Amino acid sequence: MALPVIVAQDSIADKLASLLVKFARELRIGPAYDKASELGPLVSEGHRQFVAGWIEKGVKEGAKLILDGRGTVVEGFEKGFYLGPSVFDHVTPDMTVENEQKFGPVICIKRAKDFEEGITLMNSSRFANGSVIFTQNGYYSSEFVRRTHGGMVVVNVGVPVPIGIYPFTGHKDSFFGDLHTLGKGGIRFFTETKAVTTRWFDEEEIKKQKVDTWDGTI
Repeated sequence: MALPVIVAQDSIADKLASLLVKFARELRIGPAYDKASELGPLVSEGHRQFVAGWIEKGVKEGAKLILDGRGTVVEGFEKGFYLGPSVFDHVTPDMTVENEQKFGPVICIKRAKDFEEGITLMNSSRFANGSVIFTQNGYYSSEFVRRTHGGMVVVNVGVPVPIGIYPFTGHKDSFFGDLHTLGKGGIRFFTETKAVTTRWFDEEEIKKQKVDTWDGTI
């Protein structure tokens, strides 16, 4: 589960961007089979170039690249398809780097003055796989859950699918097919149901020679 875009309230955006860069730089990059690695290589050189191309495009579109992972080299694995974490700040809705999927370690920060502008920015995306809000405010958390377009929604949890048994399902262009086959929706679709009505007779009713087909509840 990737986190491609963060919408940060203006009052905390500078601090959040600074901390994000700090923690991204501390990630240990290495081969995926090494349990100490926190960020592995991409699947191929072609895909590494694809993601690097998106970074270059973001720079040309005017986004502020505050962390550039394109020059990353892992000692002992110099020929690996490594790309370090990259962070864009001051990303706006008109930039393609914000509204296309890059499938790499690239994250975009968009800024909003308040909750209303923030959720509008989020819902303007054509993708709606998952959405997350971090807040201690009960009103804004409930409004977010109700109004977000995301198919998987969480409050104060970084990943919308924290464990494997959770259904993985999105909306809008994050949904492919004609039904959500994971989770309860898939079980319902592939289940043949029956409507069953039962009635039991007490001792007096059993003695009757004529049984009324009406159950008498309505």
